Amino acid sequence: MPSQELGPHLEELATSPVGLRLGLGASADETVSGTGTQRATAVRSWGTRALLLDRLVALEAARLGVAQPGFPDDWVDCLQAAGEVCLGPPSEQEALRCYRANHYRYRVAEGRRVRHVLLSDRPNAERVYREVAGGRELADLALQSLDAGTRARGGDLGWVERGQLAGALEELIFAAEPGRAYGPVESHFGWHVLVVDAIRHGRVRPFSECKGEILSELAIDRRQAAWREWWQRRVAENITVPDGSQDLLAPGLPGTSHRH
Repeated sequence: MPSQELGPHLEELATSPVGLRLGLGASADETVSGTGTQRATAVRSWGTRALLLDRLVALEAARLGVAQPGFPDDWVDCLQAAGEVCLGPPSEQEALRCYRANHYRYRVAEGRRVRHVLLSDRPNAERVYREVAGGRELADLALQSLDAGTRARGGDLGWVERGQLAGALEELIFAAEPGRAYGPVESHFGWHVLVVDAIRHGRVRPFSECKGEILSELAIDRRQAAWREWWQRRVAENITVPDGSQDLLAPGLPGTSHRH
């Protein structure tokens, strides 16, 4: 393609979503120069390599009998059956090391299980408070609540942790004794009458409680790593981009050389 025709095509590509992601922007001077031609060659070569990768996926999936190539788990099952990948289960010691290195993940925050009725004004909230304090079920009165999200659940807010709410409402919730009516207390939503049903103290879950889920996570990570390593090895064996053939202005784009 003559250089005077190359410019508009490269400009369109460089400003497209794909071109922007790849950093292919070039000035008008560059697009009609040898630099512009170099960019175009790199883009064509990159597209060729992408097609070769697709072909390699199809060939390897057919060879191994992978029914769903879009799912790494299917690849790992087939690779294990073919003897090309050998995976053992993670050990308890590995799980313990993971637990110690990620202790923060196993903290359970302090919380309160709360039910409430939200009302628009204090007089109505005081009326509801008197009824609940007198023995009326808060769940019955929750039908009057302005909170549509909890109205059908008897006013159940679920577990509330510190920092999720603010001001006097949160302070009251965390000072409340279970089973008693409290309120009315104002927030920017309106006026609340509430009951704390349960208290959950903050703690760190012991290793014995977390071990099973950690072992499962490690097993998943091991399968994914095995798939990535196998695939990178197969790509390196079948598709080669020699050193020095990349576009210097767009690192990561291959040049024209390939092997398949």
